[in-house]
Amino acid sequence: MNGKMNFFLDPKNRVIQKSSIMNYKQDQQGLYLVADKRFINWMDVHTYCHTCLAALTFDDEFDASYCASCNEWREEPCTDISCEYCENRPKRPLDPRR
Repeated sequence: MNGKMNFFLDPKNRVIQKSSIMNYKQDQQGLYLVADKRFINWMDVHTYCHTCLAALTFDDEFDASYCASCNEWREEPCTDISCEYCENRPKRPLDPRR
């Protein structure tokens, strides 16, 4: 966005069609990311892929999150060479397992 923020305001004739922000329930208030016609609560954004916005999957065998749509790990392997989780982790999460 070249360092600019753009705000788009509704025309005055639509203002009366919308309910007041004060009418929302407590669980509906907060910050959201709107993407692909979905509302993602800001506190849950870390559970979605930063590339395609698909929900991340957790692999118990390798103790890491990955995006099935992108077929990429979303967590780097640790630096411990004897780590039981990272030692045999495939390059891509959906590659055939050994």
